[in-house]
Amino acid sequence: MNRNTLLTAIGLIFIGIIIGVFSVTGLQMTDKVAAQQTRTVALGNPTYTPKESMQAMKAINQAFIDVASVAKPAVVSIYVEAPARPIGDKSEGEGDLPDDMFHFFFRQQPRGSIPMRGSGSGVIITSDGYIVTNHHVINPATNNGVIKVVLDDKREFRAKLIGSDPLTDIAVVKIDAKDLPMMPFGDSDEVQIGEWVIAVGNPFQLTSTVTAGIVSAIGRGNLRVIEGSYSVENFIQTDAAINPGNSGGALVNIEGKLIGINTAIATRNGGYQGYGFAVPINLAKSVAEDLIKFGKVSRGYIGVQIQSIDATTAKALKLPKPEGAWVQALVPDGAAKEAGIQEGDVIIAVDGRPVKETNDLQAYVARKHPGDRVVVRIWRDGKEKDIAVTLKARDEKSELVTREPEPEPAKQLGLEVKDLTEADKKRYEVDYGVRVSSVELFGQASERGIVKDDVILEVNKQKINSAKEFKDAIAQVKEGEAILLRIRRRDKSTAFIAIEMGKK
Repeated sequence: MNRNTLLTAIGLIFIGIIIGVFSVTGLQMTDKVAAQQTRTVALGNPTYTPKESMQAMKAINQAFIDVASVAKPAVVSIYVEAPARPIGDKSEGEGDLPDDMFHFFFRQQPRGSIPMRGSGSGVIITSDGYIVTNHHVINPATNNGVIKVVLDDKREFRAKLIGSDPLTDIAVVKIDAKDLPMMPFGDSDEVQIGEWVIAVGNPFQLTSTVTAGIVSAIGRGNLRVIEGSYSVENFIQTDAAINPGNSGGALVNIEGKLIGINTAIATRNGGYQGYGFAVPINLAKSVAEDLIKFGKVSRGYIGVQIQSIDATTAKALKLPKPEGAWVQALVPDGAAKEAGIQEGDVIIAVDGRPVKETNDLQAYVARKHPGDRVVVRIWRDGKEKDIAVTLKARDEKSELVTREPEPEPAKQLGLEVKDLTEADKKRYEVDYGVRVSSVELFGQASERGIVKDDVILEVNKQKINSAKEFKDAIAQVKEGEAILLRIRRRDKSTAFIAIEMGKK
């Protein structure tokens, strides 16, 4: 074998060895990849089985899930906008934290040179759009303000104030909608301390928030969160977490029934500290029915000034228990005086219901109307006596907020207009239209880009010659429908702007 042949053979052998090495390595790498792809990583304990007691708790857990599914769609967000007021001009539920730890928890921005905005909650109580909330939620908007409602499904509506009762802190608003989810009512007279409850609302604008707790107390009164000598405080107390923005939301029992309207909290810092208070639904329902029917509350009164009973008083009056409402004075020509109740009597029951505290009597009678008859059991001179009392109305009307007047169509858009002067026509080089004289901050017109001194030439492509024509044209548009405005700017440019009527 010559030298060249030998070198060639050695080269071929070397190449063969290299190919073999790569082949074996490739097979090994392929095997490793395949092994990595098929290997199962076992995390956790696959043999774990929940104990029987845990399975029982799972059923309770499902109950909370079911209750939330019933309640959440019927709870709405309520936003109000009110005209600016001077700093220091405060309404109920507003301003800095009071010295008393009990107060409303309506969430709002500071007042000052710009309009006030606030947010709360509400509960749908009829399928056609009646919503119950707190008086202190809508109160800032009762003077030319705006109320907007946002449903759980994110639909938005302009709401109309139906009526409001400051003495119970209950109000009703209405939206134009149909087939809405609504809450079933429970019986707040049957609520017991210790039962599970769920609070649903929109704290800190965190919509559709659900928290759980128990009923901590019932018949809680004398918190002084509702102003007025005839105010009714008979709250359900709960430790379900509620915060600013929860006002007007739902307190629901474990059956998914509405038992209260969340209204106030006990706090030192303005946030949740363990105790919230709800207006019992039986009282809220009575007030809401009156507001829907009449626009105001027609409430019956016994006509007594009463005081709670302590142990010393009970001993002096020879009462078996320190319970009842001690009559201090009678209203002249009042129902109690006419029925024969006397100063010094102790009211211990009404219509068979025990009166343990003064607010028990106030809360029950607050559901009644003038002309209704109640049977009052009194303690007098060591004996019990039943007296029938026919309730009367009070003449004082200043504590009622009645129906909201229909807003002018132009104001629903958040603007006002005036007829064009000859100078305006020359300045804008037009011979028809109306001039925008003011634009509401945060209003629909402002948000769509209309500014003061714009000229509105057309509404839905119809020429406008006067402020009256403009208002008449807008009045034909239903809430929720969109209108098309043609605008002439101060720089003489023109633009079309679409605005939804009644939407904020």
